[in-house]
Amino acid sequence: MILNEQDGWKIFTILCLVSLLGVMEYQGMINIFDSEEQKQTEEQSESVQPLSSTADEMHPFGEYCLDSHNSIAMHIHPTLTIIIDGEQYPIPENAGIYTDTCPDAMHITHTHDSSGKLHVENYTREDVPLEVFFDVWGKHFDETGIFDHRDGTIEMTVNGTISTDYQNHILADQQDILIVYTSTQGA
Repeated sequence: MILNEQDGWKIFTILCLVSLLGVMEYQGMINIFDSEEQKQTEEQSESVQPLSSTADEMHPFGEYCLDSHNSIAMHIHPTLTIIIDGEQYPIPENAGIYTDTCPDAMHITHTHDSSGKLHVENYTREDVPLEVFFDVWGKHFDETGIFDHRDGTIEMTVNGTISTDYQNHILADQQDILIVYTSTQGA
């Protein structure tokens, strides 16, 4: 079989294209040879949406910084306890102190130790919702759940009485706030 010059160029062009596609596949630039299982896995991972979080948008009080204790008109101490599937979740010490938002100060809500005692301080008296502490802490909390726990039930009590105010609950001195989350898997 004798090839003419035009057939030779066609074969050369095809070989170059196949080589180029092979290099692009190897480099991960294209994906020609995916198995059906790999395609399904990729489609599933693309369809999983990250959970929204109430901490994504900071409450205005969460952006307020206290640079001194001089002239403090409000200083209250509610206590927060969080139970997730029967286990007490630790409240971190120094949450809301020396953060990116308040690098040399404290937020209006903060902790000093891991006891769950919240410090709510301000130069003026304000109605500060529980949401402010969760925003400062960078954690989600509302009626849909707490943190990334959203598939179960959540109940909040204040001084032993059920509250459906969740993140909107106004903090007051000596409150005992209990948040209990039970996942459907843990039930």
